[in-house]
Amino acid sequence: MQDYELDFIVHAYSWPEMDTTVQPLQYGENNTYVVNTPGGKYVTRRYRQGRYSVHEIRAELEWMERLGKYIAIPRVIRNRYRDSVSRLVMPNEEFFYATFEFIEGDIIEHPISLDYYNLGRLMRNIHSSADLLVSEFTTEWQAWNRPVYDLQCTVEMPLRNLLKFSVLTEADRNRCVNIAKELRSSFDFLRPIQQFIHADIHFGNILVAPDKWYCLDFDECGFGHRAMDIGVIRLHLKNNEESQDYWGHFLDGYGGGFSREEISLGTALRIFYMAGKIPLRQDIEHLRQRPDERIRKYLRWIESEIFD
Repeated sequence: MQDYELDFIVHAYSWPEMDTTVQPLQYGENNTYVVNTPGGKYVTRRYRQGRYSVHEIRAELEWMERLGKYIAIPRVIRNRYRDSVSRLVMPNEEFFYATFEFIEGDIIEHPISLDYYNLGRLMRNIHSSADLLVSEFTTEWQAWNRPVYDLQCTVEMPLRNLLKFSVLTEADRNRCVNIAKELRSSFDFLRPIQQFIHADIHFGNILVAPDKWYCLDFDECGFGHRAMDIGVIRLHLKNNEESQDYWGHFLDGYGGGFSREEISLGTALRIFYMAGKIPLRQDIEHLRQRPDERIRKYLRWIESEIFD
């Protein structure tokens, strides 16, 4: 975080300038920092420039605050102006920040069957709680301002990004085109698509405190078919063949409700969406490491879901 950013954040949250320190926590899709103040510790996120509008970010934080009545979610800290978003405007630049309470807890690095069962229960709880909230609010509710995981978002945009990526071969591009054609023709099978999804639930976004699991990082949340949320788990399991046995435990925890076809298509859409991000995220270190191989692996996984 640059000095001018630190000055802005300290002022926005009325933290004492001389007694506040900031340490990097994670660099990735967004940058996050741990802020130490005399009044406590916080986590501040700086959103990637150009990714979301201020209205979309406020909608994300609205979902977190509302769902926090039902699920353990870090509390959103409002700034001195009672706004959930702090906005720094610079010449030719604009940065958005959000701040959350700091939770002491651990990441589950080596989950076992019970962890996957509990993860399924947590996802089901998020979906059920979101449905309760949706039934309570009108069309004017600001939380509706989240992306929709429609055909454009999950197929067309990723395809354009992949076809422009110079590291891919002509054969790679042909595979992308064929996959997109299949996803396009099958997309209408997933109805409805206007359900709230977290869109990035996995153990890296779960923090285990002594008495509860905290769900983190609603940065991807939006509206889509919930098979895409299920597909996040299948994607992460594909990274570790020894973990495949845990898939059934996760589904038992969630409680079912999806056909095999829905799960396969939701998984394929999720993976294609993630593959399409790789060309745009070459500033992230782990995505710069042989991105062509990572994309080919993703394509292989998609093909195993929709063609086998």
